[in-house]
Amino acid sequence: MNNNDITFQVLTYYYTDNMTQLQIAEKLNISRIAVSRLLSKARKDGLVQFKIIYPKNMFNVRVANLEKEFTKKYNLKECIIIKTHAEQTETLKELSNQLSNLLDRIVENSTFIGVGWGNTLETVSKYMEVKEKKDIRVTPLIGGYGKFSEGAHSNNIARIIAEKFSGTSYVINIPASFDTKEIKESILADSMGKEIIKRTKMVDLAVLCMSDLSKMSSLYDKGQLNDEDINYLSKLGVIGDINYIFVDKNGNFVPNEISDRTTNIFPIALMKSVKNVLGIAFGTRKAIILNAVLKGGLVNILLTDSEAANKILELESIEN
Repeated sequence: MNNNDITFQVLTYYYTDNMTQLQIAEKLNISRIAVSRLLSKARKDGLVQFKIIYPKNMFNVRVANLEKEFTKKYNLKECIIIKTHAEQTETLKELSNQLSNLLDRIVENSTFIGVGWGNTLETVSKYMEVKEKKDIRVTPLIGGYGKFSEGAHSNNIARIIAEKFSGTSYVINIPASFDTKEIKESILADSMGKEIIKRTKMVDLAVLCMSDLSKMSSLYDKGQLNDEDINYLSKLGVIGDINYIFVDKNGNFVPNEISDRTTNIFPIALMKSVKNVLGIAFGTRKAIILNAVLKGGLVNILLTDSEAANKILELESIEN
């Protein structure tokens, strides 16, 4: 029996007859190590080919090549990029589905989650369906838009996520922005303010949204910014915000008068120290702020769509 005959006999015994390497060795009167080497060489030479049959729709909604590129390029712990749907509602539902799967994997009974605000985060939170109830705690990482705007409020988002897991949520009864810097400092120096800041330092998973500096942003829509504010921030080099922290194109905080009177209870320094920081945003409009956040290392887990991801790569190519 020549070498080819032995090789194919080993392959037949192993893959067709389900014999062990030891059984094959005894049958052919060769060593088990020789059997192992023949199997390895056959795979290397392409004599054996494998095909994994994944469950239907397991990966067809995701873009694996982009995920790998972004994970390596931005040193991410994890990157989830879904294919953009024609209908925005379907994109949001798929983002929610991927968020549910992610949280099911990384959230434990002891996990303390911190959440930001925004329409995207509120919507995907409402669509979420977690598989297992867990004793988590959820706290807002920013104050509210104000008494005239309940939608997309951080307190509401914290409550929704906590209820999905049957966990506990906290509330922040202060606005994100004050009339003056002095009022802000006074509130945060109070016992209530100190308790809020203490909770943010306990967070081991932060879930944040971000936006560009435009009239389509939540900050403008909810009345936190006006035309004059946008012009002022733009002249300083601000391109958007993450959790109401204004950053430049490299993800660096840009000092400004508006931030002087905002709570900023989850500053960049704290953001970078948290174990897991998940950033969620989608669409080409969010590409510029996503690019900045990724450059600045402000998130280590990314959940977005293919439109945003491809636009980010386009922006990178223009800069380079």
